[in-house]
Amino acid sequence: MRTIPALLVTIGLAASLTACASSGAGTTPSSCNAPGAASESVTASGAFGKEPKVSIPAGLTTKGTQVSVLKQGDGRTVGNGTPVLIEYTLVDGATGKVAQTSGYSGTTAPITAGSSNAGALGKALECAKVGDRLAVALPQSALSSGATSTKKTEDAVVAVIDVKRAFDSRATGTPQLAGDHMPAVVLAPDGAPGITVPSSAAPSSDETHLLRKGHGEVLTDKDTAVIKYTAVTWGNDSTVAGSSWTDGTGAQTVPLAKGQVQEGVRSALVGRKVGDQVLAIVHQQGVAYAYVIDVLGSMKS
Repeated sequence: MRTIPALLVTIGLAASLTACASSGAGTTPSSCNAPGAASESVTASGAFGKEPKVSIPAGLTTKGTQVSVLKQGDGRTVGNGTPVLIEYTLVDGATGKVAQTSGYSGTTAPITAGSSNAGALGKALECAKVGDRLAVALPQSALSSGATSTKKTEDAVVAVIDVKRAFDSRATGTPQLAGDHMPAVVLAPDGAPGITVPSSAAPSSDETHLLRKGHGEVLTDKDTAVIKYTAVTWGNDSTVAGSSWTDGTGAQTVPLAKGQVQEGVRSALVGRKVGDQVLAIVHQQGVAYAYVIDVLGSMKS
């Protein structure tokens, strides 16, 4: 699975996560990036999902991030926290030359709108619809890690983005009762789980319990699962071992073929449905972990 190259993931304009609709759609932002003279000057020809021919005026500058819709889609709306599959072409505004593309091979991993790792690009995706082709004019300073918004006019970087697919931002299945003596799970408004392990000892072997029952596609070992997760250690000094909800990465892709991921996690996912939320007790190197995993989507490996 191809990941977003470093030039894009280091774009540093982060958006805060806020409350999330229970339907699985991401949060509707209070404001979206508006079009402006820079983004409206961009043209892109060619079929949706294929590498376009991009034309921009010489020496293009922008004041903040601007977003124009070159081709309007009719799919679901992208919100804060929504994992999105895109294809993109990145153009140097000073020279008009293509600096980078996604490859247009259908193998790019999803990025999560509003996640800090996605930066200004992720913010620009908020309010878009699946099927949109966007022209995004970014200030050069947005490429610096930790950058903040500026009101100065700067040389532009242009991204032409095709929004191909969007996944749910959280598990949407029907709540279920977990087993006895299992960790208590409480969800924040955006769907992020808080996990409290009981004082009793962890199970001696791996276990899986369904917290939400989804109704989507069944995951097989030929799939790559799109998930969000939190994992905590089981013990008196229980700590968060990792969480894609809070570490800035957003949704993760997990290939389910044997040998591609920790076996306890793989076993907890194979056979599950999109929309499920899974509580998995997994033993790794002598430590028991409690994972809460939201199954957001499935992609072919």
